Amino acid sequence: MHFDLLIENGNVHTSEGFLPTDIGVIGEKIACIGRLTGSSAERKLDASGKFILPEMIDFHTHIREPGQEFKENYRTGTRAAAHGGVTTVCVMPNNLLGGIASPETFRKVIACGEAGAVVDFAPIPSPLGFHKGTLPELVREGASYFKIMQMNGKQPLEESFCCADAWELDQCFAEAAKTGKYVSIHPMNMAWYLGNVAKINADTAPQNLMNVLHKLYGEEEMSSAAYELAYFFRKNRCKWWALHCWHRGYIDLIRMLKKAGDMDILASVEILPTSIRCFDTLYNRADGSTIPLGHAAKPDWDEVWKAVNDGTIDVLGSDHSPHLPENYDPGKPFASAQGVEGEDYYGSLLLDAVNAGKLTLERLAEITSINGAKALGWNEKCGNIVGTDADFTICDMDKTWTVDDSFPIYSKPNLDPLYGQTLHGKVSHTVVRGKIVMEEDRILAEPGYGKFVRAHN
Repeated sequence: MHFDLLIENGNVHTSEGFLPTDIGVIGEKIACIGRLTGSSAERKLDASGKFILPEMIDFHTHIREPGQEFKENYRTGTRAAAHGGVTTVCVMPNNLLGGIASPETFRKVIACGEAGAVVDFAPIPSPLGFHKGTLPELVREGASYFKIMQMNGKQPLEESFCCADAWELDQCFAEAAKTGKYVSIHPMNMAWYLGNVAKINADTAPQNLMNVLHKLYGEEEMSSAAYELAYFFRKNRCKWWALHCWHRGYIDLIRMLKKAGDMDILASVEILPTSIRCFDTLYNRADGSTIPLGHAAKPDWDEVWKAVNDGTIDVLGSDHSPHLPENYDPGKPFASAQGVEGEDYYGSLLLDAVNAGKLTLERLAEITSINGAKALGWNEKCGNIVGTDADFTICDMDKTWTVDDSFPIYSKPNLDPLYGQTLHGKVSHTVVRGKIVMEEDRILAEPGYGKFVRAHN
């Protein structure tokens, strides 16, 4: 039999676990999984000693285009994603001055992705235009789910992704429930947040990111908000994507509600390099300087991994949040950028966690691919199954390596959150719909190869 791509001798993730076998690809689809000795192919890839995960989907990224292309665009952001083993990115709506909330802005961001992406992509719109009846049209245009930031916004509601008004959120969830789509929301108790900010401002300690950032997005702020949100999601029978589920109280709430079984909840935790490694500086490769960043309230990683392994947390995301060096102002923490880029390292960081015993490789396949794809109705991206998209993340679990200048950063700011650190496990190849888009740190796909992913439910 002749294939376009033949991956031989790998340990392939299947519904029965990892099996030593081959994968044959014809066109964009998996044509055969099994021993294919004697078959010919346009390209053969020897995966001896490596593990072949199904598509690694990053369910939470900030690509910045359109609106903030000076920080990141689809070309640079998805090249970084491919480098990190990611085959599909979900792109959050806070790119424009307001947000991607109308069908017009949604179509605009899809066009940006179609022009620049090297991996597949799914822009995630805000549902806050519900008063104007936008949600059914957004779904017809292919929206997979919705995203809100629970904080006060500066733009009109229908143009924003931010809302902390409980009345408006209640009405929004009622309308979103009619679409059958999940609403993901970053929980913030704004009253508690503002009180905390006032306390920080009154403190005599130096006002800088290192002293301030770890005091934000904490247990009280997020867990208390999650309890209120749970009431409104349950009342409206709206599907809840519980974002940033990294504090003990928040995790306990989701675990309790899942056990009760009368709500549809998808819970996620987002893995920034500075968060999972718990360190506080960024290295600027351009001039060798460092940015003293700190990081938002340190997740309780023991509780997070427990929740990942017991099924409380369903999916992962990177929260890839690129900024340029000049966007950081360590001496003005409330005016400074706070996030960091994470895509170049995403897959390898997770392989390192597997090697550290935090989770199994089987569980990693579930929470970076299968669970989320099934929940979103992405039927073509639900695992290594014959007839589905030939998307693979190929991993060298034995490789121990130290981050230095030989490891390229494809994200536009070129700021390195892991410079000098050692990882155990590395992504060697990323395959998207049968095409090798990344091989040993080299990007092989051209902008425009990536496709918009539509939900089928």
